[in-house]
Amino acid sequence: MTTRKKKIVSKSSPKVKKIATKKPTKKKAISLKRKGPVVITSTGVVKIYKSTNVEVTALDGVDISITEGEMVAIMGPSGCGKTTLLNCLSGLDSINSGSIKLQGMELESLSDDKLSEFRAKNMGFVFQSYNLLPVLTTVENVELPLLVSGTSAKDARKKSEAKLDDVGLLEWKQHLPGELSGGQRQRATLARALVNEPAIVWADEPTGNLDSTNEVEIMDLLTDLNKKNNQTFVIVTHSNYVGGRANRIIKMKDGKVVK
Repeated sequence: MTTRKKKIVSKSSPKVKKIATKKPTKKKAISLKRKGPVVITSTGVVKIYKSTNVEVTALDGVDISITEGEMVAIMGPSGCGKTTLLNCLSGLDSINSGSIKLQGMELESLSDDKLSEFRAKNMGFVFQSYNLLPVLTTVENVELPLLVSGTSAKDARKKSEAKLDDVGLLEWKQHLPGELSGGQRQRATLARALVNEPAIVWADEPTGNLDSTNEVEIMDLLTDLNKKNNQTFVIVTHSNYVGGRANRIIKMKDGKVVK
């Protein structure tokens, strides 16, 4: 029995190597997800900001591809173009050249009205600053995107309450944002982003204003929703913890994808 134990822990033992190659189940799960249909692509995307005396190339020929159901983190130093990329991919900002396709739809071919309609039906947004309207209750904030897109008041309330239940905030539905903690406000923001069942969720520093405990809770919630609904999450973050929870990291530097 003692001899057997030594064999297993020995670094040179072939058995140890065999076990090590079978162990990383996470990589298997990630590769399976990448076999799904591609829902986000950018080809040679360039974004230039111009002022009177300065011209800044924020994105310099960015090529990326993201498949359905992936949770992707975009990381890199401040000013490297992370948020610009997210804004361009989602159609919140225009590009100077290149091409962006979402679910096979080329964004540059859409009028402003069609693009707004496409965003309302297919996308959800989570921002670091929450962007909750202070005069509306939690449930009223969550149901707002549904009401804007033409959902009846009754159905909007029902869906909003169900989504608040999903994020553990149903009992706080009649509270104003100012009466919620930072973690609760971010949960409300998530509920609002997800209430229309979007195919793609864009998140810009979703845990940037949270302490480590709330960061873990929000990421637990995001990964659970990602697996449960097979929605695609694209997250801009400085947090190594958030990046570690994603299926894949896209690293940027000086407006380019470097990894």
